[in-house]
Amino acid sequence: MNAPESLSRRSNLDATLLGRTAPLPIASYFDPAWFERELQYLFAPGPNYTGSEMMVPEVGDYMTLPSTAHGKVLVHGPAGINLLSNTCRHRQGLLLDGKGNNANIVCPLHRWTYDLNGKLLGATDFDVTPDCSLPSTPLTRWNGLLFAGPCEPNIDLRDFPLATDYNYGDYVFEKAIVEECTFNWKAFLEIYLELYHVESMHPGLQKWVDPSNYEWGFGDRWSCQILGIKDGLNSQVSPNYQRYRDAILEYSGGALPKYGTIWSILYPNVMLEWYPYALVVSTLIPRSPELTTNVVEFYYPEEVQAFERHIVDAHQAAYAESAAEDAQICARLQRGRRALWLAGEDDSGPYHSPHEDGMIHLHDWIRRELEDHAQSKVSTR
Repeated sequence: MNAPESLSRRSNLDATLLGRTAPLPIASYFDPAWFERELQYLFAPGPNYTGSEMMVPEVGDYMTLPSTAHGKVLVHGPAGINLLSNTCRHRQGLLLDGKGNNANIVCPLHRWTYDLNGKLLGATDFDVTPDCSLPSTPLTRWNGLLFAGPCEPNIDLRDFPLATDYNYGDYVFEKAIVEECTFNWKAFLEIYLELYHVESMHPGLQKWVDPSNYEWGFGDRWSCQILGIKDGLNSQVSPNYQRYRDAILEYSGGALPKYGTIWSILYPNVMLEWYPYALVVSTLIPRSPELTTNVVEFYYPEEVQAFERHIVDAHQAAYAESAAEDAQICARLQRGRRALWLAGEDDSGPYHSPHEDGMIHLHDWIRRELEDHAQSKVSTR
């Protein structure tokens, strides 16, 4: 892929997708049976992103995972990072809270003690220690990010052209936030994966990135969108984006960033986001047809995170502004589609290419995966 200055609405989307793919039916956003098929055939076989090495960089570090209701925990053991159950094998109480560093894992209820690999070391007043180690899930690493399979991210992303831009190992973990979204997970991704709405719905962002200067890239299970910088960042109407602009230009001595932003996705639900001096991982967890949990992790260069807090604060304020605008769009989509669903009606409009090429690719991937599994189920009968 090319540098931003040479972009101009470029896309390598397979042209045959435009002829074979159509928007998903209204039922796909509300029907419980459709939702269960998505969980079974899209999410269960997916990469299952769990967190990053930067969350637990030192031996003894632990962090419970909000995406699992804190039922799982990353623990840095002597031989590496483990993904363990965070519920005690005795009476299933939660073992650890949040983030910290311990020599062992000790249940606060009855003092059952496990080592950093999850092996039960001792059970208070038991003559013989029960064979009750914590369940552990194998992890796969890609660029400092950790996945619990069964999809292999190093295979799925082998042709991903921007891996060096997403080098999380050079960054430190800042924080994670959890958002509950009252709309279907696909509505979230459709807005994330199209550029048609940027100029009309994002007054600050559309003065930061150039919606007429972009490039799409596509693989089998991923897509990415590089956006160029708008007018050298000289014009801004949002106080949040203006503060972010001023902070990064002061830090860089006036040098413009390499890109305006990059938004990428590993299907079905892991979004990798690049911003000047900031990386973000956003993961969607579908809870029901109309409820989606979004876990957002923020990462920054160590020097920026420790000594340039104004950059961190400005980036998060700008990010929150655009995220709130996207949430409003998704809520409006959900309301309109629900009205059609309740009336027993269906509808779909044409795609704009290349503005909506990411959405086209997503819809085609969903249809292919669901149809492949349906055909496989029929052939095994």
